[in-house]
Amino acid sequence: MAEQQVQTEQTFVENPFGTVTNKHVIYFRAKGWFSGGSREDIPLQHVTSVRLDISRSVAAGIVLLLIGLGFLAAEGGLKIIGIAVLVPAILMLWGSPAVVVNTAGQDLKAASGFPWQRGEASAFVEALRKQLFKE
Repeated sequence: MAEQQVQTEQTFVENPFGTVTNKHVIYFRAKGWFSGGSREDIPLQHVTSVRLDISRSVAAGIVLLLIGLGFLAAEGGLKIIGIAVLVPAILMLWGSPAVVVNTAGQDLKAASGFPWQRGEASAFVEALRKQLFKE
């Protein structure tokens, strides 16, 4: 009786950007700060490349930073508005990670996350690269 080797699927990374296994990639296309995106299940052999981008809005961040600091210098309740304006300014200057997975048939939209998810985005990209270039 001949034994068949059944290759089980191994998961290498699973995080907000998706899942990387030895057979396929589950990727959340068009994921943003406040949208979950749509799930794409892509066979690994169809993936041609993956990259990690950091998107920053420096000009808008600086403008909001100056406005927020101006409100913080004011008296009374305007300090609350100043803090509320400073939070998005800091996030814009910090930069958001964006993972872009390209396939043989189409380029997919980037999945972006919050600035503090940069490590998870990097882990997703590195795990996918290891699967693409193993041999």
